[in-house]
Amino acid sequence: MATFTLTLHPASEGDALILTWGKAPALRHALVDLGRGGDYKPLKPLLQGLGEVELFALSHIDADHIEGAVSLFKAPDLPFKAREVWFNARAQLLAANARLAPEQRVPLGSKQAEKVSEGLAASGWPLNSRFASRVVSVDSPEGAAPLTFAGGLQLTLLSPTDQSLANLLPVWLKELIRAGLRLEDLVAPPPPPADGHVHLGGLDVEALAAMDFKPDQTKPNGSSIAFIAQYNGARVLMAADAYSDIVEASLRRLGASETQRYRLACLKVAHHGSQGNTSPGLLGIIDCTCFAFSTDGSRHGHPDPQLIARILKADPQRPKTLVFNFRQPQTLCWNVPALMQKWNYRCVFPTVGQEGRVALDLLA
Repeated sequence: MATFTLTLHPASEGDALILTWGKAPALRHALVDLGRGGDYKPLKPLLQGLGEVELFALSHIDADHIEGAVSLFKAPDLPFKAREVWFNARAQLLAANARLAPEQRVPLGSKQAEKVSEGLAASGWPLNSRFASRVVSVDSPEGAAPLTFAGGLQLTLLSPTDQSLANLLPVWLKELIRAGLRLEDLVAPPPPPADGHVHLGGLDVEALAAMDFKPDQTKPNGSSIAFIAQYNGARVLMAADAYSDIVEASLRRLGASETQRYRLACLKVAHHGSQGNTSPGLLGIIDCTCFAFSTDGSRHGHPDPQLIARILKADPQRPKTLVFNFRQPQTLCWNVPALMQKWNYRCVFPTVGQEGRVALDLLA
């Protein structure tokens, strides 16, 4: 029997995701991000059990996606092998910048060594080997068509663009420091934001959905590797923290439109449900009723109620599923029978005792 699952693992406010596909006993895996540094130790036995992964994708340099990889490469022995790695470091940003027209190029910053780049080099795992330029970008020629992996999985790249990669160059050093990726830096996690979040109480879906969409402009998020994974006819969109307009433009190139919506078994919602990374325009061109959120709500208070209201308002008639890998105030507030009945949705939470872990059967 064929298997295609997405499992969300505990990663604080970040991502540690595993795609599994194939037929037992020959199941194959792809690992996407490794959460915070403190999340790595409990994840290590799971990684050892995988043995080998077809793909290890580090979506971008935000600490809640990549800090666990710093812990991974500190260890003398790696707990798994990766047949292929996708990661855009400074060398890839420079290559993307060089491909731009002269008037679009950005000024270059100072060179810095990153812990993850050095760890990858020491591992011997092939880095971005599918791409002749070694740049994981929709502007690389190889990114124009689906990429096939062993066992029948296909990945279609949606983000980043060369421009969004190059735009990170001027702030590369600052973002390395924030993510704790320089060899000499030990950086505390950022404090929670002081404002900008709706206080939870009685949730008014209509009012929340009507709030203006203000797109994310954080440069590391714009560099996110986002893709569609497809197996046995089912598709999941792994959105990382990508910009909504880049993902939407890529889907439109694939033929998605308001009259021909792109079918998805699940949307792994961008940026843990931030209101700035999933636009009404994007929701208007996908055919999806399952939305997965990976976050414990710490530091940034995700998922934002405006975004969930936007999802519900975009498709009020069909039954929908909201999948949360943590029980926390920003998720439990949606587990209200009156709201669920009115807006035709259900909430899925982890099994008691397995907080942070939810497995989704994408072929169901």
